[in-house]
Amino acid sequence: MIYDTHAHLDFVSEDKLEEIENNYKIGVVVSNSVNIFSNKKNLEISKKYSKIKFAAGLYPEETLKKEDYEELEKFVKENKKDVFSIGEIGMDFSRELPEKEIQEYVFEKQLELAEKLNLCVSIHTRKAEREIIEILREFPKVKRILHCFSGNFKLVKEALQIGCYFSIPTNIVRSEHFQKMVREIPREKILTETDTPYLSPFKETENEPANIVEAIKVISRIWEVSKEEAEKQIEDNFKKLFLN
Repeated sequence: MIYDTHAHLDFVSEDKLEEIENNYKIGVVVSNSVNIFSNKKNLEISKKYSKIKFAAGLYPEETLKKEDYEELEKFVKENKKDVFSIGEIGMDFSRELPEKEIQEYVFEKQLELAEKLNLCVSIHTRKAEREIIEILREFPKVKRILHCFSGNFKLVKEALQIGCYFSIPTNIVRSEHFQKMVREIPREKILTETDTPYLSPFKETENEPANIVEAIKVISRIWEVSKEEAEKQIEDNFKKLFLN
């Protein structure tokens, strides 16, 4: 079976959600949230479809405020039994976004929440890789995935040393960077993701969880194992991280 640790299914159609639920190859898709509205939508989706799990979180988007965290925390506590993980969280210094102080505050508060609830986090690190790693050192108990990590390989090594997992997107089929990551990162630290509807392996098409099979083809070739063995390794990694 295939596992998608990072998608945004609140951005896709109801028909596509039905397809995901009925696809025998798909084990679990974790639908990550970006703001309060997104959290509410993903919670509804997860209650309707058994294969789709709800990740609650605040992404560092333009309108992010410190006060948003209080609303998120209240929402998570009210729906605790339905929260599978915390995401998408993190920091982004690549463009005009909230002040670094706001991003750091909200990121750290969400790490504290994940620690209290013993939930895994999915982390966005664009142009903030070094800062994210330094903050994560202060939260050694938090189970963490670096989503679509584009930092250099010195930072990859440092992230591995503090227990990070890496979710590899389906555009690995045309990305030398992600292919190199699969070669150099221990197999037990690798997961798969789509970032649906983004990062499609096919140009000019929206991504979808079924495309994990395209990533598996590349991963199995790099590892020199069968597709079934690659799937099993990633399934084991997923269950160890999310279900233990």
